[in-house]
Amino acid sequence: MEAKLDWQIGKSLSDRMKYMLNNQLMCDVTFHVGTGKTPIKAHKYMLVSSSPVFYSMFEGPLAEKGIIEIVDIEPEYFNMILQFIYTDKITVDSNNVRNLLYGSEKYMLQLLKDKCSAFLTSNVDVEHVCVVLQTAHDFNIEDLKTKVLNFIFKNGSGFLDSEDFLQLSAPCLKSVLNSDKFRCEEEHIYQRILQWGQQKCKEKRLPATDENVRECLGGLLYLIRFPVMRPKYFTREVSCKSILTATEIIKVFQHHNDEPTDIFPSNKRISEIRIERCQLDKSSVWGYSDSDDCIDFKTSSNAKLCVVLLFGSKTYSGTHDIKINILCSSAIVGSTQTTFMSSADQEIYEIKLTPPVNILQNNQYTIQLHITGPQTFSGKSYIQNIVAEEGMSVTILPPSLPSPNSTSQVNGQIQGLVFYK
Repeated sequence: MEAKLDWQIGKSLSDRMKYMLNNQLMCDVTFHVGTGKTPIKAHKYMLVSSSPVFYSMFEGPLAEKGIIEIVDIEPEYFNMILQFIYTDKITVDSNNVRNLLYGSEKYMLQLLKDKCSAFLTSNVDVEHVCVVLQTAHDFNIEDLKTKVLNFIFKNGSGFLDSEDFLQLSAPCLKSVLNSDKFRCEEEHIYQRILQWGQQKCKEKRLPATDENVRECLGGLLYLIRFPVMRPKYFTREVSCKSILTATEIIKVFQHHNDEPTDIFPSNKRISEIRIERCQLDKSSVWGYSDSDDCIDFKTSSNAKLCVVLLFGSKTYSGTHDIKINILCSSAIVGSTQTTFMSSADQEIYEIKLTPPVNILQNNQYTIQLHITGPQTFSGKSYIQNIVAEEGMSVTILPPSLPSPNSTSQVNGQIQGLVFYK
């Protein structure tokens, strides 16, 4: 053993402990892991120092003796968890994240759970969003779930059409369908939820009849907003099936003829329109001298201004105090006062206006921003005329109020605006 350990002199403690683990030197506990009962040895004091679960396993009146069975984790992932306990290092990827999260919860390894959550957060895109949502739900990672849902609400069609959509659980779908912010046509929602129900029939080895699909959908059926569908579509694609009962079909037809129904939600989902007037310029700096930054704008249709997008701190730290006034013809029509703290890996911040401000088409409005705090980023390639995918256009105009801090239609703070329609 001395020969084996001699070369470890001068190595870091984590390297020495990893060597002891990998070479199974002086181990004092043996696990039989996975369905094949693979023997894996380790050191109790390392496990106990990292996990209260392992402490309870080895100490006290209920301490386990002899070989310990671990049947719910396969050897590949148990070894990864041990390596993390010994070294604080691990590579999380899409193939191992669920198993590592399971292990982090079972053994109360918060740092490992945080690393898994960070990996998932970095993969919130159309391709992976369903997997990330399901994982966040299964492991109660609420911050991640909120981020994923916000992404889904803004990318409704991409979410519905993603490869893993049919594998989502009913509670995950409920969290999406319940929201007024889910941006997608109701007809598209119905089509994909119908396919989800058909997939559940297949998993249960049931024929995919309308009646069985309805049974599999359960309460999800009543989150589809049939009354807001185009009447022709409802007549041709829904009323001719037995997904809805005869009474439910009649109620929807009555709603289309000005007799409201309370069986299904009948309010339209809110369409969120995000306008970005410039790109982030990481090389830029924008300073503040207790004076205002102003721009004017007008829209081509009525909307509610709900968020102003601001650049965050150049150093990714510090707190900014903010006051935003929205004016029309020199009269204040909305005002919000708040603070935000810049954090790592985020350059742009959403400042919610409470309440949102009603914006009338073709009227000219002024955003008067007073901000104090550290220097921030600013933008480049400023655009004065922006047309959103939803068809609404926004024109950025020179400020009609003094803007002594120099923000204008071609430079400065205020990266963009978010509207509800």
